[in-house]
Amino acid sequence: MFYDPSKLGKWLILISGFVAALALGSGPLHHGGSPSLVGGIVIAALILAAGLHSRRLHLRVPGEEDWLAELETSFLIAVFTWTLFRLGKPFLPHLILLPAMVIAWITARYRRSVWFPTVFSILVIEAELVLTGNQSLGEALVDLTICSIAAVGLHIFPGGRLYKAELVRVRKALAKNKANRERASDMGLADDKISDPDILLDIDRIDSVTVNREQTVENINKSFELQLEMVRAALKLTSVAVLWSDPTSAELRLRYLATTRQDINPGPYPAGTGITGAMTGNRDEIELSGVKPSHPSLPYYHKHDKVGAILALRIPLNLNDHAGPETARTGILCVDRESDSPWSDRERRVLRISAEKLGLEISSSRLLLNMDRERATIHRLCHGLRELNSDPSLDSIFASSIKAAKAQVPTDLLALCLKQGDRYQVVIAEGEGAAELINCDFSIEEGLVGQTIKTGRTLPANGRYRGTVPVFAAGHTFDLQSLLVIPLPDDDNLPIGCLVAAAGSPQIFTKNSKEILEIIAAQIAIKVKLGQAHEQLALLATTDGLTGLANHRAFQHGCTVMFERAKRNNHSLCLMLGDLDYFKNINDRYGHPYGDEVLKIVASVMAESVRTVDLAARYGGEEFALLLENCDAKGGLVMAERIREKIAQLKLFRNGEQVPVTISLGVAIFPGDCSEKDHFIELADQALYRAKKAGRNRTVRWSATNGR
Repeated sequence: MFYDPSKLGKWLILISGFVAALALGSGPLHHGGSPSLVGGIVIAALILAAGLHSRRLHLRVPGEEDWLAELETSFLIAVFTWTLFRLGKPFLPHLILLPAMVIAWITARYRRSVWFPTVFSILVIEAELVLTGNQSLGEALVDLTICSIAAVGLHIFPGGRLYKAELVRVRKALAKNKANRERASDMGLADDKISDPDILLDIDRIDSVTVNREQTVENINKSFELQLEMVRAALKLTSVAVLWSDPTSAELRLRYLATTRQDINPGPYPAGTGITGAMTGNRDEIELSGVKPSHPSLPYYHKHDKVGAILALRIPLNLNDHAGPETARTGILCVDRESDSPWSDRERRVLRISAEKLGLEISSSRLLLNMDRERATIHRLCHGLRELNSDPSLDSIFASSIKAAKAQVPTDLLALCLKQGDRYQVVIAEGEGAAELINCDFSIEEGLVGQTIKTGRTLPANGRYRGTVPVFAAGHTFDLQSLLVIPLPDDDNLPIGCLVAAAGSPQIFTKNSKEILEIIAAQIAIKVKLGQAHEQLALLATTDGLTGLANHRAFQHGCTVMFERAKRNNHSLCLMLGDLDYFKNINDRYGHPYGDEVLKIVASVMAESVRTVDLAARYGGEEFALLLENCDAKGGLVMAERIREKIAQLKLFRNGEQVPVTISLGVAIFPGDCSEKDHFIELADQALYRAKKAGRNRTVRWSATNGR
């Protein structure tokens, strides 16, 4: 390419802004010596739009931005501020303080090569205003003097000096960090497969899980610098340099240098430049002596004189750490001296040992980082498993499953699906598009999720998603590039569901992260099965096995909770105790199995008659209990009579003979009849006794009058 599109865009923005600046000082945008409000607003809007079009203004701590990006930022800010100043000056004379502060900040923050063109553009605006008669020379001088005083003051005052010193320090630190990152990348210490950056995520309750990549690279830097200087001094060399190829092997970069020369070309250099071009194929070493001054053998020198002999060796790397071919980049150790005498066996031996030692340090560092990565992986896995063990309830297991998976890799969508016959349901989801998935159910014949549940295999195998197959169903589309649908295997290795992990970025799921998620998925399957068993046990412990209503134990607990809630909220509570009339005769005449069927039918009438906030229970034998929240005496009696009539109207037959079924009911009301829970049940039981005594098949409410 002949140009960088991003740089071309920045130049266009700068040119547009400069044209707007010229227009700001020209006559058409002024009327009667004052700037046109409409014209000024148009200019300000154009400049602001240009800044927004550039997507980002480089306002962060400087250090990594290129010159053009910094110039774009400072220029747009200055012209925009000056536009506001020119618009408001007729109304607010003291508004000059705003551009003065901005100019002072720009001159303090940016390099001279950046702030000088910016300030010059402001001078052009002021000069044009004077030349077009829209501003007097005195006014322009006053404005510029105030801005100059502010800029000089910020540089002179201790606070300004500290600010400048801090900027310099930060720039150097950022430049050093950038160089370290590049060196780490060159040596395979920053590759995702080695350092696995997602383990640096802030995970709750995981302490001291870090990959000391920065410290490792810093140690290598110091070691390389010391070794290169030691070799240079010991062999009386001019320079000792380490060159490294970029990821594409198209360029060589000067990474380390110990030298006595000043004319250093920092590069980068095209691959094969100078003596490095002879190091092709399996050739690991090359030497030259009697080098001619006109021969550019070393790319890192501006001048090629005073070079008599050169020796270049490939730095051997032991890459037995599954780093992958993309990290196997070339490192070359180059040395030179002014003497043109051939290299001795001793010198060659020393340099070979040095190159081998440099390679050994890199390989050892990679091994240490791999060990640190494995340690962090174990920590993350243990953390995820600990989350799954926090609570046996299904809802907690679902939430912990998402949290455990989220701690392993950075994802944009996580979902847990459970099989239900020939369909599956999304029981929990988190992330992009999750709201559309929760509680949705799909056919197992649809999407990658259905295929995973049927086959029991993780899909796609490589973790990459091309969008050709729907994840859930045809109606649910996602902008994904990374995807894993992992089965949840049960004891027979048959999936009970699956875990879906997806991300919009490519190559999120490495082999290592896939294996971790599969372990997490296996544990999720176990916990889900245990959770389902736990809920079944809890259901059996609180439910009557015959009727499906709450059992006596659940009734007592529910009565306590509902009674205390009614007392706390000053609401009414109705308790209804019912007993089937002459039920013993039904069992004796038609048999206990048929008696059980009658109990089930009566229980269904009870269950259908109450609201979801109420409680229907089998109190024992043929006795039933109903608790109605926020229900007074009138409502309770109406409900009791409705239930009594429904049961009396049941048409039950056995062996061609109609079986009459009736029920007697006793009703008590809180707070009208009592103030304590135990007394509450006792009063309802007494009312039931009176209903039986009065002839059965009737409802009786206990009252203080009845109690005497």
